[in-house]
Amino acid sequence: MRTVISASRRTDIPGFYMRWLENRIRQGGVEVRNPVMKDRTYHVSLRPEDVHTIVLWSKNFRPFLDSPLSRDQRFRWHFNFSLVDCPEWERGAPPLDERLRQAREIAGRWSPHHINWRFDPIVFWEGGRRNNVESFQPICDVMGELGVSRCTVSFVSWYNKVTKREIVRELDYYDPPLTQKLDILSRLSDIARERGMTLASCSNDALLAAEGVEKGRCIDGRLLSELAGERCSLARDGSQRSDCGCTKSSDIGGYQMSCPHNCLYCYAKPVKPPKPLD
Repeated sequence: MRTVISASRRTDIPGFYMRWLENRIRQGGVEVRNPVMKDRTYHVSLRPEDVHTIVLWSKNFRPFLDSPLSRDQRFRWHFNFSLVDCPEWERGAPPLDERLRQAREIAGRWSPHHINWRFDPIVFWEGGRRNNVESFQPICDVMGELGVSRCTVSFVSWYNKVTKREIVRELDYYDPPLTQKLDILSRLSDIARERGMTLASCSNDALLAAEGVEKGRCIDGRLLSELAGERCSLARDGSQRSDCGCTKSSDIGGYQMSCPHNCLYCYAKPVKPPKPLD
């Protein structure tokens, strides 16, 4: 059975590391640093005969869409598109209009079913007085028009390494109580359903109590099998958080691959310029 490749939960490969990905595919594989035992690596084959689907995670697919690799018929692609409108927290992300154009291009070149729109994360700041929830409906209008049928949502996880950042404290971050989160998700679910879309919660089963919200599977073996016409593993990915519904994949990214999107809530590396990788 061929392997699903995740590229990547650990950094934005389509946005910043396309040359690196092109070279790794040309070489037929990649040595991945173990994220826990950093002195160890493991090999992941990128030979077409070994790869079922490459699942791409990004806030900016333009470098991928402009790459010759996007037209390589030997590979199947799936798109986890993190798409919110929150420049206060995502200071290096492209403007929303540009990213919506990318979504339109992906839906046209592949299909809307190849897109999992991630409204991720929902953020509250200034002690709860400000948030990005109201940007959901206008984005949902566009994605629904394109025929995208799934939206995965999550609230920020306020890790200690994040809350220690001075700028995060200056923004006066806020974590709403569960009752408020459930009310928000029920409202977003109504908006999504009216546009032919289902809403799913990412890695937080407590939020499944909200009306109309399903368990999220950003890498969904059943969907990937259906789109490809070829079965892939349906086993749960045990390397992820306990509430994660994703099926098994091999992630080829690394936390040492810094990401200049400058998202202040990011759980990975503190903001640094990207290292040139060949």
